[in-house]
Amino acid sequence: MEETLQEIWTQRIAAYQAASGQTMKAWCTEQDLTLHQLKYWLYKAQRQHNPVATSATFRAVSITALEPETEPLWVQVGSARITLISRFLR
Repeated sequence: MEETLQEIWTQRIAAYQAASGQTMKAWCTEQDLTLHQLKYWLYKAQRQHNPVATSATFRAVSITALEPETEPLWVQVGSARITLISRFLR
């Protein structure tokens, strides 16, 4: 039975990880692969083992009585940050 591309790359990733101390570039050169290919398949394997949540949850936010000269409202979740300036909150 013929191996799938994913199976081939699973084996290649295992071989790369076993080559301790060798840089990605050096290993790829020895294997006649591009650095881009290895990085892509490492990323893909990492995403399979640690899937990212695909659903979003929205929460209602109530803002009471803003004064014209208030400071901006900052909303931050993880590395994403939104700044709401008072003129957009009216």
